[in-house]
Amino acid sequence: MAKYRLCGGLAMMPRRDMALLKDMGLKGWHVTHLKGMFYRFEAGTPHDYDFALNLERHTTDDMKSLFKASGWTPVISRDGYQIYRAEAGTSPIFSDAESEIEVLESNRRWTGKWALVFGCLVAAVIALVLLVPLNVFLEIALLCVSWLCFVFTLLPFIGFTLSIRKKHA
Repeated sequence: MAKYRLCGGLAMMPRRDMALLKDMGLKGWHVTHLKGMFYRFEAGTPHDYDFALNLERHTTDDMKSLFKASGWTPVISRDGYQIYRAEAGTSPIFSDAESEIEVLESNRRWTGKWALVFGCLVAAVIALVLLVPLNVFLEIALLCVSWLCFVFTLLPFIGFTLSIRKKHA
């Protein structure tokens, strides 16, 4: 049997999500996947794990070996994000704020570029809809797709920006 919980957005609320994973583990539900916007949990023995998020777009084998040697085991690993778990009290993955800020800055730049591209696409679609008579369903589809692309790049950009500001404070 499995349970599912909504992901808060790894760029927007990473601490909230890591706390959710820890809380579920304490209750005997252990995260196995992240599909779309939902975590999948499998039943098991309650255990106190700490969770850490790494937002590197590409991880190397050396990086994975270093994390493993530090006591961190990958639970979910994809290009763009990795979630690790370790026994409660294990030293954090990032030992200094500068290296974490560097990763956040890289992701912020990447999502910012795509948000700008999709923002321009939204403007172009709006202009097209206003200037050229199209089928109403096609207009709605174009607007929905362009807005979704824009929102799903703008929100992470905002999340990374806020995380960087918190690290600098």
